[in-house]
Amino acid sequence: MDADLLDAFLEESLLFPKSKLEAFLASYLGLRPASQVTIPAELPYGTEMGQRIDEAVKPHLAKLQAIADPRVRAAAVQAMKKMLEDRFEEIVEGSDAYKSYYRWSEELGLRNNQIKVRPTVHELYIFKEKSTGGWIRKLMADRGNIRKKTQRKPGPNVDPIRFAYPEEFNEKWLLRNGEVLGYPECCVRSYARDRINGVNVEARASRQLVETLKEKEVDTHVYFTGFFFPCSPHCENALSKGHDWADAFTGLDPRLTGLYESILQMNTELVLRQPELIQKYLSQFKKG
Repeated sequence: MDADLLDAFLEESLLFPKSKLEAFLASYLGLRPASQVTIPAELPYGTEMGQRIDEAVKPHLAKLQAIADPRVRAAAVQAMKKMLEDRFEEIVEGSDAYKSYYRWSEELGLRNNQIKVRPTVHELYIFKEKSTGGWIRKLMADRGNIRKKTQRKPGPNVDPIRFAYPEEFNEKWLLRNGEVLGYPECCVRSYARDRINGVNVEARASRQLVETLKEKEVDTHVYFTGFFFPCSPHCENALSKGHDWADAFTGLDPRLTGLYESILQMNTELVLRQPELIQKYLSQFKKG
């Protein structure tokens, strides 16, 4: 990579350092087929953007809840979705932080595929090879089919989370998703098995780390990227990837060594905090 381009990239204030390494450079260096960024959550001021959208539609939500007629309510729900999408386009996609993802993808010769998960939550995939784009499109089409099937016939054991995210309980889909994101197969299989059996993966990963830290230190390279939960804090495949990433970043520029080490520590701490974050998420989910 051109030295001036790398300097400008590392100085960019509209991207978090974590995104620079895990999303952009990991894809640029071929360390993973693709990365995934949640929009607007992983943008600077993403929380504030979400709050602005909520404030804009809050008066209309109150009116919607008062509608009793099913047909009128259904029409109002569709209008609300359109309103949310318009506000997302205005507030999020109109922001300089959002545009910086596309600008730097172009500068680095990377490609993008943006997927709408909900009206105000999108997934942005960043990747290098054109063929990976087809892989992602197929994966997302399969997710859509899984969701439609669940919505038509949810079954007696489908709770609200399984109804909203049924792909998270589909082993075949999870394995392919893990592959495109560059996760070790053993960790993805463990993740899928736990999900299907009703085990909270995030809480399990946190417990494993807590128990291990009681006896010895953990090599943080096992948490080589964010929101990844290895099958164990000692997984050799995850550790190998983490060290490969570290070597590749250092080889690109020695300045990245310390930056990546700080990100590894951040990822490790995030795993430890999962029980707290899970409770916060579930409380918001129930309110919704």
